[in-house]
Amino acid sequence: MDIGIIALTKNGANLGYKLHKMMNYSSFYVKDKFYREGPNVISFTEKMKVLVKDIFKKHDCLIFIMATGIVVRSIAPFINDKKTDPAVLVMDERGTHVISLLSGHLGGANEYTHRVANLLGANPVITTASDVSGTIAVDTLAMKLNCKIEDFSEATKVTAHIVNEERVGIKSQIPIDFHLPKNIEVQQEKIDNSLKGLILITNKEEVNKPIDDTVVLRPKNLIVGIGCRRNKEYEKIQEALEESFRDLNLSTKSIRHFATVDVKKDEVGIKKLADKFERPLKIVAREKVKRVEDKFIGSDFVKKTIGVSCVCEPVAFLTSNKGNFIQRKRAFDGITIAIFKEGDKNWT
Repeated sequence: MDIGIIALTKNGANLGYKLHKMMNYSSFYVKDKFYREGPNVISFTEKMKVLVKDIFKKHDCLIFIMATGIVVRSIAPFINDKKTDPAVLVMDERGTHVISLLSGHLGGANEYTHRVANLLGANPVITTASDVSGTIAVDTLAMKLNCKIEDFSEATKVTAHIVNEERVGIKSQIPIDFHLPKNIEVQQEKIDNSLKGLILITNKEEVNKPIDDTVVLRPKNLIVGIGCRRNKEYEKIQEALEESFRDLNLSTKSIRHFATVDVKKDEVGIKKLADKFERPLKIVAREKVKRVEDKFIGSDFVKKTIGVSCVCEPVAFLTSNKGNFIQRKRAFDGITIAIFKEGDKNWT
């Protein structure tokens, strides 16, 4: 993660240089009068608000070594949304306390706070209710499980039930291998209607919500293999994808990545699709496809054209960590789509 450290005073600068050397992928912004040459050390002369405007979106985490009031006034104009704001930490210049100020859960500020405190022997100051009470917030749960929250307003409601020690159910398609608070109860097929809240972890688009306060988390466990004719229009590929998902009642928010063969790595329509859904595009070498292509129905024409007899099924299979088919090859006009559910051993 990319970290920005900022200091204004002499003592703050000394602590900043120390922390900068201890952390990977960090940049240190220091007032010009305390500048010492070094890797990724940047001097500044402008006012704090001007500097913050320039760097607020450049880093995953910002660590300010100065008074909390200065930081609050400096970042206030640039705070937008907890889903996108960076983690913000504040330290006193003696390194006695480290405060998680902004984006404690989704931005990872709480975790950064503990990390910095451990490095410096400081006192971590965490104020989020779920952490103070030893429970877990829905957004923290989603982060741990690499899930996407469907509705943040519902997440807030369910988190309130958890923090207030009310009974909340959880029903999940994926394994949960860490301890849950005692008031979060695992549900099987039948859901207890007396629950105050419910967490559903599913890749299904349409779901039954028997509890009013229900939040849906989307696990990123679907692999989409794609093949297509050269220069196939992006819009047609998107239509094929969405039709496949709609017919299977699957959520596109659960796509972990797309996959195709190396000869299609520059196919504009496929690349644009991956960009549209903000998911990675994995490229599989034809030599790897050749090792498994006999497991799938192939085409002599495709074999003659690109050197392998099939694309969408083997590339999905090879990048799924021994997952299972949800949809075998489905052909559209010049497009093929296969969908795998990723193997549980690599679900995060």
